[in-house]
Amino acid sequence: MDEFDNAAHNMAALTATIALYRALVRKGLMPRDEAMQILLDEAIANAIQTEALMQEPGVSKKTIEINRQCEEILKFIAEHL
Repeated sequence: MDEFDNAAHNMAALTATIALYRALVRKGLMPRDEAMQILLDEAIANAIQTEALMQEPGVSKKTIEINRQCEEILKFIAEHL
């Protein structure tokens, strides 16, 4: 897979996650605070993974930038859920 495929898969997974959390919160099955915390925890885990990737030789800057953008999107969504 190339970097475009990886980015597309990340975006699809992110979209599915958002839809799931919104549905759970709207139906009252999950408190909004818990959904926000889960998304923020995932953003932190992604940030740690990105830092580890930066230590590996040969990892492209596009991959790192995509991961960083994903972190920012997760944080934004958590704040506006």
